[in-house]
Amino acid sequence: MSKPSTDFMRWSEIARELPAEETPLPRMPLHVLFGESVEVARFFEKYYRAVRDESGAVIHAGLESVADPTGMPRHPKAITSKTAMEILSLQRAAQEAQTRYLLMVEQRSDVVSRGRFLQGELCATLTYHFDDGVEDEKDAQLARVEAAHARDPDTALALASALDDYAALAAPHRKQIDGLGGFRAAYIDEARLVADELRSRPERLSMMKNASREALLLRNRIVALLAERMSAVRNAARFVFRDRPDVIREVTSTYQRRRRTEARRTRKSTVPPPRSTQIPPPPSA
Repeated sequence: MSKPSTDFMRWSEIARELPAEETPLPRMPLHVLFGESVEVARFFEKYYRAVRDESGAVIHAGLESVADPTGMPRHPKAITSKTAMEILSLQRAAQEAQTRYLLMVEQRSDVVSRGRFLQGELCATLTYHFDDGVEDEKDAQLARVEAAHARDPDTALALASALDDYAALAAPHRKQIDGLGGFRAAYIDEARLVADELRSRPERLSMMKNASREALLLRNRIVALLAERMSAVRNAARFVFRDRPDVIREVTSTYQRRRRTEARRTRKSTVPPPRSTQIPPPPSA
């Protein structure tokens, strides 16, 4: 894994000081959040300064009118002159945190995923090979192996045991099933090797699982910091430009706006039409 960037290191230190509980993610895909963060930063730079006429008189206040002059906001909803730069820095840090988390998950699941693939290949191939219309000892053996592992826990040791059993059942039929439906006889040998590796690495796999969990928590905390600053800019914009809905629209979330529109459309389509209150005319004589 590459050396952490300055952005990642900076915000990781701050994120780790947040409360220990899980931090909920914003209700949008991360790639959408990252894209909108750049737009919010651009909006901040565009509208930070007040608009003035030729004489220098203020035509309309800018975001600077509500910015904390100390540069050190006292609460999450405060903005400073550095907020745009912080948003962009947090976006880079959050993207890196996401990449690091995914790499850890991939590394942890690599051996386990391969083991599950081999188990699936062995089971499917043996089931097809033994299905000759005659119930014999081969079918009974396969049924016993399947029953033995039907309720296995999701652990490396349980998977190792299943791989050994399926490999032992497949070994006598090696030549017949080699190439059958794309199956390779080498899978039998690989299944045993993977089983040995799973047995020798339970502690390491557990450590990798814990590491990926910590990476996920760190990513969520950095994303929370990013979303917090984006929200601060949007809150400030709604106040400063309360008489300019066209400006406010520039900084609102396009994704959330579309979601709300779709939700309203869905509600309208599911609400039944109102019943008529008109009294029907009396029947004719």
